[in-house]
Amino acid sequence: MKEILDGILEAIDDEIRAQKHYKMLFEKTDDPMAKKFFEQLVTDEENHEKALRNRYEAFKKLMNADK
Repeated sequence: MKEILDGILEAIDDEIRAQKHYKMLFEKTDDPMAKKFFEQLVTDEENHEKALRNRYEAFKKLMNADK
């Protein structure tokens, strides 16, 4: 079961890295459409991170309830 929690944490780290990457691309471009695109990708990744954190906490509670 710990492997599942570790996998979720790894996925959260991936989402955070993606956010940083898209923010960097947002800063590098002057094109308004590209900025909007990267801004949306950052928002998407933030939402993915939040969903994963919620699942992590729920799964952690489930594991503790089984003890």
